[in-house]
Amino acid sequence: MGARTLTGILAFAALLCGCHSTQHPPAATTSTTTAAPTTTQSAAPAVNIQPLPVRPVQKSQPTAPEKCPATNPNAPVAPTGVLVTCDIARTTVYTLGPETMRLALTHVNPPKSLTSGFYEVSLTMDPPSAAAWAAFTAAHPKDHVAFIRDDLVLEAPIIEEQVTSGEIALTTQTAQAADQLAQLAGRPA
Repeated sequence: MGARTLTGILAFAALLCGCHSTQHPPAATTSTTTAAPTTTQSAAPAVNIQPLPVRPVQKSQPTAPEKCPATNPNAPVAPTGVLVTCDIARTTVYTLGPETMRLALTHVNPPKSLTSGFYEVSLTMDPPSAAAWAAFTAAHPKDHVAFIRDDLVLEAPIIEEQVTSGEIALTTQTAQAADQLAQLAGRPA
């Protein structure tokens, strides 16, 4: 794929979420949904999704998987501490500042293909988180942030503009990676 085509695709993806994202890895599949009510049964309870921590990126650099620091999901780094970790593909090491917020998610859409070689996982926030994210993105243009799960970076976009849609679009280059993003982002609480 030519550089001009790739740039166009990345710009399209950035417009969808108001962010410019880094590239990410392969993985597994899961998503969360709620059942529609019927006249004979009550609606299934909504899945309670784990809050999604957001941390500022202080530094990032390419790395090899064997150079990524070990993480322990059962003993996460304190929200007030600095976190040194890798992305889920284990290709970039990040130094992250303390959490700036935790976003409450109400829904994680199954991955969808944007174009050949790019996939998107859309996350829907509850109204208070959507308002907080809109205010944060308005106040921090050009800031580099990371969405975290299990002390790993799901995605680390650069904020391009205010995001008022109440949704965050995570993008990646493979269907397998998109499945892994959906599974991790939509993990029940």
